[in-house]
Amino acid sequence: MPITKIQYKNLKEYYDYQRLLEFNRELLKKRLNRVEGKVFGPLGVINADNMFDDIWATVSSDDLEKPDKNWVPKDSKLKFEWE
Repeated sequence: MPITKIQYKNLKEYYDYQRLLEFNRELLKKRLNRVEGKVFGPLGVINADNMFDDIWATVSSDDLEKPDKNWVPKDSKLKFEWE
């Protein structure tokens, strides 16, 4: 269910931060999918999902990139009703 204007107005900072996190999760997954099959560890090719979990656990709020104005999250719970 998308975020309504009233919900967004009441919890703007919360939703902005959740969307920022989602943008960065999507961005990291996209970048890891690009290099999947090209990164090797001691036991062979490293899985992108495993790499995501390891990298995401180390990401701090200072590392987060801001989304473009036209970015729409894939997760419908984080979409605005007007997107």
